[in-house]
Amino acid sequence: MDKNSGKIKLLPYRRLSHFNIPFFILLLSCAYFNTFYNAQNYFNEAKKTVQNDTLTYSSELFDKTIEKAAAVIVKYPNSRYVDDAIFMMGVSYYYKGDYPRAIERLEFFLENYPGSKWYNEAKYFQGLAYYKSDRLNKAIIAFNELMDSKKFKKKAGIMLLASYYKDRNFEALDRIAEQLLKERLTRKERLAFLKILGEAQYDLKKYDRALETYNMILKLTSLPEEKRDLKLKIARIYLDIDKFDECAKFLAGEDDPEFKFILAHLNTKMNDIPSAKEIYLELLDSKQPEHIARAYYELGELSEKEDSIEQAIAYYDSSANRPGGQYSLLAKKRSDILKKINSLVSDTTDIARARFLLAETYYTEIKDIPKALILYDSVYQNFPKSIWGPKALYARFWITKNILKDDSLSQLLAEKIFKEYSNTEYAQSVRNILTQEEK
Repeated sequence: MDKNSGKIKLLPYRRLSHFNIPFFILLLSCAYFNTFYNAQNYFNEAKKTVQNDTLTYSSELFDKTIEKAAAVIVKYPNSRYVDDAIFMMGVSYYYKGDYPRAIERLEFFLENYPGSKWYNEAKYFQGLAYYKSDRLNKAIIAFNELMDSKKFKKKAGIMLLASYYKDRNFEALDRIAEQLLKERLTRKERLAFLKILGEAQYDLKKYDRALETYNMILKLTSLPEEKRDLKLKIARIYLDIDKFDECAKFLAGEDDPEFKFILAHLNTKMNDIPSAKEIYLELLDSKQPEHIARAYYELGELSEKEDSIEQAIAYYDSSANRPGGQYSLLAKKRSDILKKINSLVSDTTDIARARFLLAETYYTEIKDIPKALILYDSVYQNFPKSIWGPKALYARFWITKNILKDDSLSQLLAEKIFKEYSNTEYAQSVRNILTQEEK
């Protein structure tokens, strides 16, 4: 500014241009770095919303990361932060659950920036994206490539274990498990490792080993809900493999309704029906409608096994009238079947028909084959001249041959059909079955 005139005095054009070239370069550098800084900042903040490689709430911060990272790539394609930007985009897409885009960005990164400091981490996330997409062969290749990485060996090994488990390749799973056992795993890593191992042992029916593994997990687990679920699984295994004493000791002192249901099942298996009923009756005081519905359903099943049909129907109806999910639906179906049976049992207008339909009900709906066979036998033995006689004998033949796989008895039944009902459709059907078998 000129002191005399008070006006702004412009510098000569040449001097102005010379003076501002570095300034504009600096300005551009600041804008470029600011864009990258914002992307990096959003990325770091977004990662705080992640738990166990899973996004726990809004993906907004990852959306902003992608936006800013894309700006770095488009506006400054030759900058030294392009690899960082592509890496952040790929990982952000992974956390958003957009696995195809995550794979696309990470594959591009790995092909074009093999010397980047993010290479191994990008390879790990590539493997995760393949795993989540059920492209297990590619996931296994990616994780195997990281087994020589000091930083990622353990994480990649655990994901290899998960991939082999998902692929049902238990031989390879055992091999990786042996390798991981030699590593110094953190508590979190050890938990992840043992959970997969326990599930594999359980699926292979190696129950004793699975129990050992689950009990180790129980000692490492601190979250109450996880402890509860694990204890339920252990108790069910003890029950399934008939380790009744161990199951009883494990359930001692547990007040959770789910544990009480297992204890009632244990008493049923041990043929202590009164104790089982007592537990179910206690559970009727539960505050949870689904527990009440289930308890009534279980009481209905016990009554049915004791042939107390009326009592079973009453219990099933009580279950069906409560909002108990699957147990209410099962109870309604069971009640309808028992009411149908009651109706058929009391039907004296056509005993042969009623008994045949009763046999059909036990076979198709109750799935009680021995009871169904007794009823079929009673029909053709007591009512051989009725239209239901040959039907019952044919049903007896078909079940004996196709379900029970008893060729000797089915041959005797076939001969009986040929002898007593030679000109019927049932005899012809038996001939067709036997002829087809000979071919």
